[in-house]
Amino acid sequence: MGYIFLTITVVAESVAIIFMKLSNGFQQKLYAVIAVILYSASFIFLTLALKQLHAGTANAMWAGASTVLVAIAGIYIFNEKFNWMQMISIAFIIAGLIGLNIQKLKCVYLTTFLLSR
Repeated sequence: MGYIFLTITVVAESVAIIFMKLSNGFQQKLYAVIAVILYSASFIFLTLALKQLHAGTANAMWAGASTVLVAIAGIYIFNEKFNWMQMISIAFIIAGLIGLNIQKLKCVYLTTFLLSR
């Protein structure tokens, strides 16, 4: 359940950031209210995730995954341009996220392999 709560946290925060940008500095009140509600939800779900996950790992995954999602949203929703250095940096963040979870992935694959025999 910890990773499900963390996933909800990441999605809620990423969408909140998009709505903050759409609020145009809180001039568009509806978008601002939606952003605040989503940010509140992200903190609630992060708190639930932290009951089962290590704080450092959860925080790193939250920050990294949200950064990647918002960067992708910026490209597709707001036509933001990224240079090659920014793209490489995003790739490093993705590599870090994989690195944080590689041991768990190995355990899942090994367990699946052993149980399928």
